[in-house]
Amino acid sequence: MRDAWRHFRAAVGEYYYELPRMVAASLAWFVPCVPALWVAFRAWVFLNGDEGIDPSVATLSPFAFATQATVFGLLSLVLAGPATAGLHVAIMPLARGELFEMGRFWRGARQFFRRAWLLMTLDVVVGAVLALNVWFYWQSEVTGVWLLSVAFGYAFLAWVAIQPYLFPLLVELDQGIWLVVRNAAFIAVDNFGLTIGLMLVNGIFIAIAAPLGAVLVPFALPAILANVHLRAVVTLIDRYREQGRVLARTGEPVPVPTIDPPAPKAGSGRDKADALGLGGRPRRLRDRDQA
Repeated sequence: MRDAWRHFRAAVGEYYYELPRMVAASLAWFVPCVPALWVAFRAWVFLNGDEGIDPSVATLSPFAFATQATVFGLLSLVLAGPATAGLHVAIMPLARGELFEMGRFWRGARQFFRRAWLLMTLDVVVGAVLALNVWFYWQSEVTGVWLLSVAFGYAFLAWVAIQPYLFPLLVELDQGIWLVVRNAAFIAVDNFGLTIGLMLVNGIFIAIAAPLGAVLVPFALPAILANVHLRAVVTLIDRYREQGRVLARTGEPVPVPTIDPPAPKAGSGRDKADALGLGGRPRRLRDRDQA
């Protein structure tokens, strides 16, 4: 848990020293995410039955609203997903103690466009389904059904717990979305104290930023939290590599460590970065790196 606060302090310090470019990266993320935030706001208004804010929302039937929210929500995530990947790619050098390059934002958004959109869509859909089940069963008047709300509540908390690891794993290991989710769940369980610490950091910082939304949310919140999450994931991945542990692909056998691993075949096209896992296939290569 202490590591989460250490990562947060480092991220705030780097935000201060890289203020102009950090603000630019936060805004570059926030602007494409405005449509998704607008859809989420309308959903909140509809579920709470607040007719004073937007009467057009309250007069819609549940089916019509669900259809509209699904269509516009998926369209909005086409921008929000790649923007989130681009933000993490841009800030990744800071997590490794290297120079910040704003141009990496656009390259990252293009490189991870499809996977980032699919990952964001999966993330939002699963979270929304779990949250709606919590709300639905809690509102039910059937005796004992509220227990289902509690069960879905625990599932929702588990889903929230893996959020800090999803996009950092996507850009750090260049993996497919199913492997990203599986590895995020593994890391969350294997590093339970860090996971709880990151949830506390996220919750406290968002609670502070929300009342000052016009200042902190568009200009600071995205860059700082992305830096915190990247620092946590980079530290964990480096530690796993030092320990010879592996996060293998689905269905891929875990390689057995040897004293002298065979060198890559000539013409295989694998470079050192790919062998270290940046191409999505992390392996036990500690001995080879030390050779």
